[in-house]
Amino acid sequence: MPTERFYRLPEEKKMSILLAAVDEFSRVPFDRVSINQIIKKAEISRGSFYTYFEDKTDVLRYIFQDTKTQYLEFCKQSLLKNHGDFWKMMEDIFRQILYREYTGRLAGLFKNVMAYAEAESFIKDILRGCEGGEKMDEWIYEHMDKSSMRLTSPEDFHEMMECCMLILLIAFAQKYKDNMELELIRRSFFRKMDMLKYGVLEHKEN
Repeated sequence: MPTERFYRLPEEKKMSILLAAVDEFSRVPFDRVSINQIIKKAEISRGSFYTYFEDKTDVLRYIFQDTKTQYLEFCKQSLLKNHGDFWKMMEDIFRQILYREYTGRLAGLFKNVMAYAEAESFIKDILRGCEGGEKMDEWIYEHMDKSSMRLTSPEDFHEMMECCMLILLIAFAQKYKDNMELELIRRSFFRKMDMLKYGVLEHKEN
């Protein structure tokens, strides 16, 4: 992960380095990523780069960690805005995936990382480096409005959250892999979420 020197940089400079790195990782496969291209676009020296990061793997780990942090903060703000409404929060995340320019850049990055010859073990190593800190599931469960849900434990919520994440991943793939029309993606997303929210069994009185 980045050094303390990196974290002491002004936010504008940190963002400039982050965006330069995301652009490079989304441009070419991981094994062809050029640190020279990153430092050129970020307008920093090679020496400065190595006072911030160990290597390009360290940069990628930071991108994953920063993405996790951004989405946790986004979830917090959405829940507060919507008075704890979990389903409104999921809609807000969905819109971020479809319409946020930065998400499109990340899509290219993920595609290139997955194409790396040692992708599976490599990604596991990256994700291990992102462990720790505040857990998204735990925070959401604690602050969401559970009054209308049949959730009896955090474990129940974790299972439901996994289903929601899969639905979001499908929407992500439909846009950035399959190039599906946005309206079709939107309808598919809300149909799946309604099935999860209300179930598919018809309730009949005995």
